[in-house]
Amino acid sequence: MKFRIDKSRAYMTLAKGDNINKTFESFAEVKGIGCAWLNGIGALENPEIGYYSLEDKAYHRKTFKGEYELTSLIGNITLKEGKPFSHTHITFSDTEFRVFGGHLFNANITAAGEFIMQFGSDEINREMNAEIGLPLWCLEESLG
Repeated sequence: MKFRIDKSRAYMTLAKGDNINKTFESFAEVKGIGCAWLNGIGALENPEIGYYSLEDKAYHRKTFKGEYELTSLIGNITLKEGKPFSHTHITFSDTEFRVFGGHLFNANITAAGEFIMQFGSDEINREMNAEIGLPLWCLEESLG
């Protein structure tokens, strides 16, 4: 992975074989980033994605074998149990131009991976929400 930092954002290019979420988390740990927004495009292989079932309080996962065009990645970096945690969603297309998407668990870059990480000024921590069954953002203010 290579990067350039410009004020409050990092431009990142991931190399062939780089694991997307693990690379984001490693970068955030080294740079001390506790809050950021992510966007990107590229090409990937063997993406494992899922959707969350509130009824089951579990993700339903599926791995797509092969190479795909990464049409969009969006997500964030926050802190979970004191370490950077990458929460990303993707859409990707196959050779027949069919599009798939969901929560990204795992995928490696094949040809290109171009991303922007927009840094927040304060850390955001995650804590388990028993009602939902997921570690959610802990924010201080509410309207209700």
